[in-house]
Amino acid sequence: MHPESRVLAAQQGFTLVELLVVLVVIGITLGMTLVQLMPDDRAALRQESQRLALLLENAMLEAQASGQTLGWSGEAAHYRFWKKNEYNDWVRIEDDTLFRPRDLPEGMRISQTSVEEVTLQPGDKLALSAQAYPLPFRIRIGNQFGNASVIGKSTGEVTALMDNQTPATLP
Repeated sequence: MHPESRVLAAQQGFTLVELLVVLVVIGITLGMTLVQLMPDDRAALRQESQRLALLLENAMLEAQASGQTLGWSGEAAHYRFWKKNEYNDWVRIEDDTLFRPRDLPEGMRISQTSVEEVTLQPGDKLALSAQAYPLPFRIRIGNQFGNASVIGKSTGEVTALMDNQTPATLP
């Protein structure tokens, strides 16, 4: 056997250490990918509270732009938006893509709604007036992993906070 062929034979293949390093890198990459693809239940709660905050802020802007009072009500695991008809009665908004009735994900519930620190009964409406400044409100949403608050200020700003966050100023 020539010395060159022995060198070539010795350099073929991977060492066990090299294979283990590759497997560890693949494992870490796969683990990080799965964590991002499968959000935890607190992430779902954060997403739903942020969605509700944006919907309420948009509803306030819509009320001001249209001159028509809108309302919001929530109970248990669902919520919906309302508008006033020509007789000044509340009518459910059913056919609007933005303000359609919505169900919260399984295990998530609306636990409390308050306006100016007065608790509303389930199904009572939070009025979003076209003519007046909005009243401060708080909507509590939770699941078995935590709670979030959707906080509306009299300035019209609506924010979503997880239970472990503290806002700079409350309404």
